Amino acid sequence: MATERNPFDPIPTTELSIVEIESGTLEKGEEEETSIEYDPEGGGVIVEFKTNADEGLSEEQKDETEEEFFSNLVEDLDDDTLDDIANQVYDNFTADKDSRADWESMFERGFDLLGLKLEDTSEPFEGACTAVHPVLIESAVKFQSKATQELFPASGPVKTQIVGNVDIEKEEQAKRVKEFMNYQVTEQMPEYFDEFERMLFHLPLIGSAFKKIYFDSNLNRPVSEFVPIDQFYVSYYATDLRRADRYTHVIYRSPIEMQRDIASGMYSDIDLPQASQPNLSPISQKMDTIMGLSPTSDNDPQYVLLEQHCYLDLPEFPSEDGVALPYVVTMEEKSRKILSIRRNYNKDDRRKEKKIFFTHYRFVPGFGFYGLGLIHFLGNLTMTATAAMRSLVDAGQFANLPGGFKAKGMRIVGDNDPISPGEFREVEATGNDLSKMIINLPYKEPSQTLFQMLNFVTTTAQKFADSTEQVVSDAASYGPVGTTMALLEASSKFFSAIHKRLHKAQHDEFKLLGRINNEYLPDESLIDIPNGTIKIMRSDFDGRIDIIPVSDPNIPSSAHRMMMAQLALQLAQSSPPGMFNIEELNRTILTTANIPNLDKIMPRKPDPVPLDPISDIAAAVKGMPIKAFVGQNHDAHIQAKTMYLQDPMNGANPLMQRIVPVLQANMQEHMLMKYQEQVNGVANQLIAQYGPTAVQSGVDPNDPKVMEMVMAQAAQQVMQANQAMAAQQQVLSPEAQMVQLEGQRISIEQQKVQTQVAKENANAALKNRELDLKELQIQLDMFKEGANLTSKTQEREKDRNAESALKALDILMDIAKTEANIDKDKAFKAADMITKFVQEANK
Repeated sequence: MATERNPFDPIPTTELSIVEIESGTLEKGEEEETSIEYDPEGGGVIVEFKTNADEGLSEEQKDETEEEFFSNLVEDLDDDTLDDIANQVYDNFTADKDSRADWESMFERGFDLLGLKLEDTSEPFEGACTAVHPVLIESAVKFQSKATQELFPASGPVKTQIVGNVDIEKEEQAKRVKEFMNYQVTEQMPEYFDEFERMLFHLPLIGSAFKKIYFDSNLNRPVSEFVPIDQFYVSYYATDLRRADRYTHVIYRSPIEMQRDIASGMYSDIDLPQASQPNLSPISQKMDTIMGLSPTSDNDPQYVLLEQHCYLDLPEFPSEDGVALPYVVTMEEKSRKILSIRRNYNKDDRRKEKKIFFTHYRFVPGFGFYGLGLIHFLGNLTMTATAAMRSLVDAGQFANLPGGFKAKGMRIVGDNDPISPGEFREVEATGNDLSKMIINLPYKEPSQTLFQMLNFVTTTAQKFADSTEQVVSDAASYGPVGTTMALLEASSKFFSAIHKRLHKAQHDEFKLLGRINNEYLPDESLIDIPNGTIKIMRSDFDGRIDIIPVSDPNIPSSAHRMMMAQLALQLAQSSPPGMFNIEELNRTILTTANIPNLDKIMPRKPDPVPLDPISDIAAAVKGMPIKAFVGQNHDAHIQAKTMYLQDPMNGANPLMQRIVPVLQANMQEHMLMKYQEQVNGVANQLIAQYGPTAVQSGVDPNDPKVMEMVMAQAAQQVMQANQAMAAQQQVLSPEAQMVQLEGQRISIEQQKVQTQVAKENANAALKNRELDLKELQIQLDMFKEGANLTSKTQEREKDRNAESALKALDILMDIAKTEANIDKDKAFKAADMITKFVQEANK
């Protein structure tokens, strides 16, 4: 593990032409300085009022540089003071460690429920089942996978939002900060993702996990580390890190690493005992046992350092009000020697607020500082499920290979080895009944009640952990999307709340990283990122841009987002055209589905530009946006697009039905814009005509109410002008009359063709009717011939019936002929009437 490096290097300053002037009136006890900065390039002058940053500092501290202020104070303190501080640090660490001893012992038992160790047992019998029900480890792994996907997408976990009013400068700054920090946590800090996943595995099990972020001067970049719970101790009464009086980070350092730290000036060069095998915490020992690991003291000796963030009142560095100030004290545990003491607040901070380097992630807030995890919630259920599962497996073994008693004088060849399937063994008996010499114990099959109880306990535990997957898998049987959305929301309440806590903690961690960037980045530098280069400045992290995680705490999973996108798509399909931006909705759905290369698959369409009518139609066919603009010939656009839509070879073709709504919407836009231009033109004429008179009479033409009346009068005049134009269009010219007569003639010709077709159809129907009659006559003849061939005996008995049938057939034949004649007469009469009507129309 690493520790906080020598925090602050000198920050270069730029020489400016600054003139100090006297400030205005200030409150009592407050000093302020005003500076004027002249910009020789822009010719501007910047006046800056700022409070004296050194107020509250001693004279010695005012003269200190930034590097001296954060230097190691061990050399400035005497041995007695150092011994007192060492005893105080060690006593505080021991007290904090003892205060949670029972809490740690609970996890030692809980780790056995993970089932990570393969075991053999002889209790209660040799070969008994030792399996552990996987509900606990399954819930932890699922949580880790889901949280990793939500909190650390492939493109980076950082996004930004602007604090205060939005302007172009802040938008560019937000873009630079987002691109740089995503590159920073994915490429520049390669350990971030691995440490983040380790944290997400410990968090659901234990309930609390810590991340430490600091600047490593050896690597010359920020470093993010996961701190296990058994290496971080907090005072008993602490509620959070900011208000905690102290917290201690236990650090293991090899002799080589200690030499490097001492050589770099991180720690004082003092005599330390030789490194040895440290005493690991019970939690670490349990983890090593489960994983089958064991440390070696000969080859891997370690120094144990206690880095305690606490408050001290040093006589050599007293505060103005006599209150203890925040410091970071690092001590070697075995020798209890202080290695470093550094101030833990900024030099220009009047409130002396301590700096935070740790982020506390909580699974579920508990009754105190530490959170609650799945071991607390599912530990007893996992023990119950494990006991039930082992009982069922053992009962199945006894049912398959039962045991019992045998008579003393009987001997089985092969002794007591289990009998294989299909095997028969010899038995040496004295002639007695074998069934009386061997007695099986009454072993039962696995209990169905116990099996149902196991299913109940497992389902309860899985439902508590997360039931969203079951809802998604059964979504087809739930019906509408709204019902599925309600079930998803209800099932994801537990994870949604945890997701919001993780979002808040990750937000705090990014703020710490932004603070480090503000302290250590150069004033300006060029950074090569994928697909480009950006210019990043230290001033970009000035607090105007809030750095937040890219995850959405209100939507806990991608399945939830997909259901919401599907609901929006259904609404868009059932809504009138133009109400939804279909393109953006489709982009949202594809983004939710994590489709790669989205910009290439669905590129952004360019903004529409003024075009002529035909170019507008061509752009609409290609899927490009079209729009009406002020100053265009709206009548020409409307007429050309109307003719195109009526053209049977173009707009009226079924292949072009896709662009019909687009062109109709554009025509409506042209009509509306034409009307607006007409009304505005008439209104301007009215104002120019009656404006001076209105002013003389005390009426303000700029009054909104007056403008509304002018617009209403202009609209009335436009309507009257349009009505007059429509009336003029109704009086047809001779050419128009000729066109109308030609249209009527064409219509009459069409009617003649239709009449001829109807007549031919009637003749065809008559011919079909005659064919039906002939077919009926043939069937009748066949029936008569069949009747004559009947035996004489049957002829005598069925004579009467045959005669009746023949009469009935004759009657039917007469009726059919009559109907055919009537239909033929009607058809000829109808054809004659149509012919007469056509002749009259031609006259």
